[in-house]
Formats: sequence, C-alpha cells, structure tokens
Amino acid sequence: MRSRYLAPLGVSFLFFAAACGGGGSSPEGSGGSSATGGSNSSSGGSSTGGTTASGGKVGTGGTVSSGGVTGSGGGSGMTASGGKVGSGGASSGGSPGTASGGSPGTSSGGSPGTASGGTTPAGGTNGGAGKPGSGGMTTTGSGGAGGTAPAGMSGLPVPPGGGNVAKPSGTGSTVTVLNWAGFTAAVTYSFDDDNQSQIDDYKMLQDAGGQYTFFMWTNRSQATNAVWKQALMDGHEIGNHTKSHDSNGACTAADVKAGGDFIMSTFGKPAQTFAAPNGSTCFMQPAGMYYFINRGVSPASPVLPNDNSNPLNLNCYIPNQGQQTSAFNANIDDAHKKGGWVIYVIHGFSSSDGSYQPVDIGQVTAAIKYSKGMGDVWVGSMVNIASYWQGQKAFSSAMTSTSGGDKTWTWKLPDHFPPGHYLRVKTDGGTLKQNGVALPWDSHGYYEIALDALSVTLSP
Repeated sequence: MRSRYLAPLGVSFLFFAAACGGGGSSPEGSGGSSATGGSNSSSGGSSTGGTTASGGKVGTGGTVSSGGVTGSGGGSGMTASGGKVGSGGASSGGSPGTASGGSPGTSSGGSPGTASGGTTPAGGTNGGAGKPGSGGMTTTGSGGAGGTAPAGMSGLPVPPGGGNVAKPSGTGSTVTVLNWAGFTAAVTYSFDDDNQSQIDDYKMLQDAGGQYTFFMWTNRSQATNAVWKQALMDGHEIGNHTKSHDSNGACTAADVKAGGDFIMSTFGKPAQTFAAPNGSTCFMQPAGMYYFINRGVSPASPVLPNDNSNPLNLNCYIPNQGQQTSAFNANIDDAHKKGGWVIYVIHGFSSSDGSYQPVDIGQVTAAIKYSKGMGDVWVGSMVNIASYWQGQKAFSSAMTSTSGGDKTWTWKLPDHFPPGHYLRVKTDGGTLKQNGVALPWDSHGYYEIALDALSVTLSP
C-alpha cells in the first residue's frame, strides 16, 4: 500500500525547489509541495488499461464524443468503414460532428449520447471511471499548432518536408510509428492557477501562435472569466488543477472531481488532463481515477518516445523567476537534440497577482515563437501530445497475429484515454487497413491510424 505520510511543509518545499529549480517561496502560492517519498511510481498507473473493441463502457455521467472521426454509422462499437462510435464525429478532429457522424450510444456502452454531439447528463468527470464506449467522452479533437495548418483526418499538424513521398510498394511486413507525429521534438506550454496576468496577457499568448493548456484552479473568481471560453474557441485546452488547490491535506478524489465538474458545467466540455497542485505526488492515485495524464513537477528533462516517464507524475520544467528567452530556448535545443518533449508549467507574468515565480510575457512569447520558428518542433497542448505519446507506447506493446498473408497489431489504451486521436505510421510495403478498409497514403510520408480502432492490419 502506498504511504499517505506527508512531509512537514518545510521539507516539502525543499523537495519542490530541488526538483524544479524553484526559488524562495512555495509553488503556486499555496504552500510547499507534499512529498510521499519522492517516488515516481504509482499504483494508480494506466499502462494496462484500455477500451474494448465493442465500445467498452462509460462511467456515470460519461460525456459524448464530439471529436471523433466521422463514420458511416454509429451505435455500439466501430462502424464497418472505420467510423468512431459516438454521438457526432468531426471530420478534422475538433469541431462538433453532425448527425451523420454516428447515432447516439446504446445502452451497452453506458448512457446514450445526443445525436448532435451535445452535452452529457450532469455528474461525473471525464467519463467517471469508465472508458470511452458507445456513450463516449467528449474530446476537443487532435488538432495542434506546429508551424503549418492541420490536414488529414487526424487534425495533427503537418510535419516539415515536402509532400511528394511515394507510397511504399511491394509486400510489407513492418509498421513503424513516427515519433511526435513526424516532428523531431515537441513542447507544451501549460499555465497554472488562472492568474489575472494570464487573463490580461492572453492576447499576446494567442498572437504568439502556440497551442496551450490552461490548468484551472476552479475555486477562484478568475475561473469564470470569459477569456477561458475564448481560449477553447481558439483551440487551446482547459485542464483540471482541482477546486481547492490543497496539496497539504488528503489530496482527495473529491477535490479532483469537483474541479472537473466545474469545468464540465462551465464550458460544456470535460477536462481531459490533470495537473497536481504543487506537483504533490499524493495526487497520483486520485488523478488516475479520472485522467490518463497527471503533470507532476520533476524531473526537469524531456519526455522521450517509449521511455519510462510516469504518465501520472509527468516531467515538467518550471522557469526561474524572470527567466529569459535564452534559457527557454536552451531547453528546446536540448529536447530537439534528444528527440524529446518539453513540458513547461508557467504561473503568470506579474508578482502583483500572486503568481509563483513570474516571468516576463515578452520573454515567454519570444520563446514560443522560437520553438515554432524551428519548423520541426510540435507546439501542442498537453492532451494532444500526451495522447500521441501514450498511443505510441500502446502500439509498441501491441500483440501481433497472422492470418494467411495478413499481419495484425492489436493494442490496449490506458484508462480514460480520450477518443479521436491518431498515430502516424509508415510501412515497408503492402496495404494498411483498419476495420477492413484500406487507409489512404499521405504524400508527406505516412498513414494515419485511428487509436480507437484498437488494431491495424497489413496485407500483402
């Protein structure tokens, strides 16, 4: 059993400062981080969880899918043409689907969705403890920012390189996942606590051209500001940072759920990722009850494809107070060299609003523009890049089987994995199929496979 012992406040802060280079006050203005032995392991992990091919089940109050792939039918399970079960797919991984995107979920998958991808019954957070099924969970889609406009059914950003790559010919036997959707590296800029300076400087962030995640402390007046609905409309993500922001108590599932319930009722979309207040490791278990990702606070190093980073205590970088653009850029250069993913947690841009270790907005936006200007760095939200990272790990553990000349890979997704996400893969030949339908080749050098389908087959 995992110990619930919490270190004294002074010891907790020393742990946080050592892990993330923090300065002279506790993170996020709410006390030091709670330590439970500093372990990055968790009994609440999500490495073996997954959805079932028949649609699985959703928890009480599960939400409907609004970011799936438009199919030719709906109902329980997958459609014959690869359509994702739900109540309204989206042709490009983001906008609400139409009535032709699938009929409402059946009773075999939990509470029915609505025919137009609407909201869910009250209650639950991110589908409760369930898995996406015929009632599904809402997704904001898998579109992202990365220097060029999204294309293809996945909504993933177009990677660098020309669009004149020929489809592999001949008989194939291998399927290889492209790291970071074909980019060399990735970066997520996340912002905690809905501080006033984030609201005041939102336009500058938007103009910088990135796609961001705002982790919301919901029991604050700033949480109701109209800017957050605008952020969702602009393609950014709203994540859960609890209602109370208390990391010195029990780190309860109720606090996690309360934050998620506020986000669902306020914005009509569930939070799909979580960030532990002060990075406290005692949130790993309750976070795992609702989310496939929990951003922690250490170590300050890039996440690598198929590495052993803990998805329920995920690495991050916390900038030093007043950090300059050059220091941000050095992190990106390091990740680019290693082929990794940098996750930033920034609290605000002014000490006047209580932001922990504030940084100058001009320095931050210059760093964002530097990342995008590299051309081969994916600048995306937590949910989109984390889904790709976890999806690639799931595929790497897929079971394989053969039937005649066909070879099939079958995988499981983690619990609470959001629907509507894709991987980009290449083969050494053959015809790649999902649900019996041949997938189109993208001339940028890949196929896109739907993770929700849970399998892919390579035929001669």
